[in-house]
Amino acid sequence: MIQLIQAATKFNMAPEDGTVAGESLSAAQTALYFVGVPVGLFLLISVIVYATTGESKEKTESKDSVLTHIE
Repeated sequence: MIQLIQAATKFNMAPEDGTVAGESLSAAQTALYFVGVPVGLFLLISVIVYATTGESKEKTESKDSVLTHIE
């Protein structure tokens, strides 16, 4: 670990010239952006897929199941 710190100071790990750091995110914003948004998108896509395929499953379903009937 000490070698890593020494290497970082040796190569001067400072920000590039001309960069301006923005405001940092709060813990709530970080959780929202990196947890809430992906979970929300997953749920939205799941609902859309379920809604578009739900009707076709009901129409094609017959009395004989593929698992219990061999043709």
